[in-house]
Amino acid sequence: MNQFNMDQIGRKISNLRREQNMTQMELADKLGISFQAVSNWERGNTMPDISKLPELAEIFHVTTDELLGEASGGLVRSAAKGEMEQYMEVNSVTVEEFVQVASLLSTVQAEAGFEKLTEQKTQLKLSDIEDILPFLGSDMVDELALKYMDSPEGDDLEDIARYASGPVLKQIAEKLLAEGKNIEDIARYLSTEDVDRAVLSYMETANWGYLEDIARYASGSVMEQAAEKLVAEGKNIEDIARFLSGECVNRLARSYIEAANWGHLEDIARFLSSDVLEEIADRLAGTGQYGKLEDFLRFLAPETVDRLARKAYEEKGLGTVEDFMKFLSQETRQEIARKEYGKNGLGTVEDFMKFLSQETRQEIARKEYGKNGLRNMEDIARFLDKEFLTGLAKETLEKEGIKGISPIARYLDQEMLIQFVREKYL
Repeated sequence: MNQFNMDQIGRKISNLRREQNMTQMELADKLGISFQAVSNWERGNTMPDISKLPELAEIFHVTTDELLGEASGGLVRSAAKGEMEQYMEVNSVTVEEFVQVASLLSTVQAEAGFEKLTEQKTQLKLSDIEDILPFLGSDMVDELALKYMDSPEGDDLEDIARYASGPVLKQIAEKLLAEGKNIEDIARYLSTEDVDRAVLSYMETANWGYLEDIARYASGSVMEQAAEKLVAEGKNIEDIARFLSGECVNRLARSYIEAANWGHLEDIARFLSSDVLEEIADRLAGTGQYGKLEDFLRFLAPETVDRLARKAYEEKGLGTVEDFMKFLSQETRQEIARKEYGKNGLGTVEDFMKFLSQETRQEIARKEYGKNGLRNMEDIARFLDKEFLTGLAKETLEKEGIKGISPIARYLDQEMLIQFVREKYL
């Protein structure tokens, strides 16, 4: 049930003010508040504090009941008269009704009303009272936090944690840690020192899964300790790498390099410096492990990728360079393609034509045409410019006739072919 209608009360205040031939500023001066507050009341954006209602009623020469109107429930009217506790002695109030009124009450009134509410509702859950917490004093919130800490809801204290004091939060954290539970929900409200203690506790119990959840609230030095322990045990620091300094991640990465733990290095590659990435690449290339390099190529400088691709090609051949192709400069692609065509002909180059510039494609195609005509060009024709293909086709028609262009016929301009045949043979 709605306890009050802010729009109706706002209109009531506006009407009564005008009846008194009073401006918003004049009313604000009488109440010792800003005229913006009065404006917000009259627009239904906010409600006057309960303590202001009797004063407003006196200024307008009405009762608080008249001011609040019929739409307001008994709880609001009794609170305005300072009789809320008496009202709650004889009337049952729902949590929802009390929440609607709480924002209008002073802290003392809210606490008194809340105590009456808990007498009526003895089995209130934390989720029932979370909207009331902002209006209670810190001592009462602390009492509630300690109470719910020992309840079945003790693992879900985030809503009350934001209002609890530091000492009580520390007590809650210690209890959760002793039970091997995650303090993620309250970590943001703890001091750095308390979060650091949690990190050290998780390290001792090897409860690594919780580290990522609280890492952002811990100090850098403690997170480095945790990372060093993970690396020493051969574990992955990917989940906490973003909370570590660049110097720390680079230093720990070198430990992974020495242990040849390439999988973990791939996971943290985006956090590594170019120097360390190049060190990884050179180590892999130096041991001929070009296949593993693929995972790091997108993080390497373009000139490094080009250098490694040339090395891979010279040592292992074109097949090894396949993973490099999309990361290579056009210059290096062309260099490798030309060398490969010179060594092995068109067959091995065709899979890489899509990575080459049109100029390089045509250069290779022209060389192939000079050696073998169009016989071997069916598989690369789709990568060639139609105008270029047409030129080759015309040359072939002159030399070999219509049969000579059959390997690339489907890629040619059909109207052009028909016209050419008419001119040549008809």
